[in-house]
Amino acid sequence: IRTINGTIQQYIFPALIIIAVVTVVVGEYSLYRLKNVYKEMKDADEDRFYELDYEEEKWGAWTSGVNLVSQVACIIILSFGYSLKYIESGKSRYFLFACIIFILCYFYDIYLSVRYVKAIQAAHPEKKGDPTSSKFTEQWVESCDEAEKEIIYKSAYKTYIVLNKVIPILLLIANMFLNTGILAVLVVAVIYLVTGMTYIRSSMVSKAKRIG
Repeated sequence: IRTINGTIQQYIFPALIIIAVVTVVVGEYSLYRLKNVYKEMKDADEDRFYELDYEEEKWGAWTSGVNLVSQVACIIILSFGYSLKYIESGKSRYFLFACIIFILCYFYDIYLSVRYVKAIQAAHPEKKGDPTSSKFTEQWVESCDEAEKEIIYKSAYKTYIVLNKVIPILLLIANMFLNTGILAVLVVAVIYLVTGMTYIRSSMVSKAKRIG
């Protein structure tokens, strides 16, 4: 673990530059392809429309996926520099620049997300919601039809099931094998608790509305 930690610390700055460049290239390309799909949809016949519908989902997934992977990768790489010993050493002379690259990449991810939502709304005016608002998710779901809502709810439930399997494993290995300390265990435990309690509360509220 120390060897891996030391190796990654040497390459934090170039690694973040690579992640940022790949994020911009893939993000712009996938969004470009998505916009082209929307343009073609306007004059497509029925058979071609169904093909384009799949293309829309594919390039939308690429856009969302690169956004998520970029944020997670940047956080993981930068976290290897969260050490006073490392910051005070001569190896950390580029750490400030690494932080700047991290911030720029993070803001690009937000910018890409907003443009992605705007592209969808331009092609599907029925989709509502301000992507910069804290209530965007609720507004978006409300504007979806029943079939889209069913997909969202099934996906959310699948995510909950997977988290219930993954988080207990992380709780076991976080400190036992990686020696991360009690804070990492507490963070994962809180996520586990919040996830479970949110599901339970949501279920109770839904049942109460149905009975009422």
